[in-house]
Amino acid sequence: MASAEMRESNGLPERDFARPFRLTAGDLISDLLWPKLFRVPRLAIQPSRVMLAVLLILLVGLIDQTLAGITPAEDEPVVIMLGERVGAGLSRASEDVVSLRVGDAIMTAWNGAWFGITQTFNDAPWRASAVLPVSFLIYIFFAVGISRMAVDDFARGKKLGWTEGLAWSLRGFWASLVAHLVPIVVIVILGAVLVVGGYALLAVPFLNIIGAVFTVIGILISLVAVLMIVGLLLGGPMMAAGIAAEGFDGIESMQRIYSYVYTRPARLAIYLIILFAQFVVVSSIAVTLAIATSSLTSWGAGLIFDWTGNADGMAVAAGAVTEDMGWSGKAASSIVETVLKLPGLIAAGFLLSYWISGWSVQYLLLRNAADGQDVTDIYVPGEMEARVEQALAARAAGIEIDQASGASAGESDDD
Repeated sequence: MASAEMRESNGLPERDFARPFRLTAGDLISDLLWPKLFRVPRLAIQPSRVMLAVLLILLVGLIDQTLAGITPAEDEPVVIMLGERVGAGLSRASEDVVSLRVGDAIMTAWNGAWFGITQTFNDAPWRASAVLPVSFLIYIFFAVGISRMAVDDFARGKKLGWTEGLAWSLRGFWASLVAHLVPIVVIVILGAVLVVGGYALLAVPFLNIIGAVFTVIGILISLVAVLMIVGLLLGGPMMAAGIAAEGFDGIESMQRIYSYVYTRPARLAIYLIILFAQFVVVSSIAVTLAIATSSLTSWGAGLIFDWTGNADGMAVAAGAVTEDMGWSGKAASSIVETVLKLPGLIAAGFLLSYWISGWSVQYLLLRNAADGQDVTDIYVPGEMEARVEQALAARAAGIEIDQASGASAGESDDD
């Protein structure tokens, strides 16, 4: 009785010992970070983010196809050409990872990426020189906006519209560009120093003996270059997230991400495995739905033509063009072909949105593990300024109160 009265006097609710205690899965994982990665598909499937990702793909494809029309000999899109070759190298690297040959996996991935880039430039030098840099800039632009939309939803539960996402893209583009380019410039400079220094020190007879001694400097330069390359490969996709979550400081974002990559490598590896496993599942579902939707549409539209033996009608329903078609049939086939590509385009936009959203959430989790900063703590324009103004106002009010109390005390002393 006394304890109950004491609890009521303290304002604490009285325990109900008759009700059984239930431990839920949410209680077990509420303090864990890695389960939060399972929210990525929900973040990625939001229509506004998928729309921006689709717009990104359309812009890159438009530029690529326009240049392909100017150079008809290079009919395969550069982005697809590069993706197929780099993807082949990454698939071989994944086999090494499964066999626990991590060193071989890194070298295989690097060689595959280098081979894909060089071969693409060899096969389509002019178009690759134009398309790939422009595609890189377009990706950086849209990635900041999509990342901010995902970060705001994840941290504060606020869903930004596509116009607000574009506004973030405009504000954060230059900072994101700096964050991406600084490591690339440093790597290029280190590579140039190795090439020029190696030739200068080893080309002249007799002096090359002295130069050989100084190759230890080349080893150190190469080590720094390798660390920069690995950090860029593992942390580069988080550059946009750093800008979206922390504000428009590209150098600070780049430094933070390199720090997280090398101070929390185990967590980074675990998060990447979870994201990759999810990506395999969601990509399989998305691609299957897209193919099934397009196939069912084509089949349903051409079923009656199949029964009646109308070959041209079946071709139009499939989005194909035959030699016997008139101009209207060819135009209709072109329109149907474009429409049948829409499910695949939306699926590709969702997967790109997943890619950007996944790296954004992973950035917040790594930041929490490395710096102890809560995942809900993100940069909000005007919030810091408002806090400073509020603190200054409170300080000024405190000074006025102190002065008023001092004046009243002085008057009482005079009395």
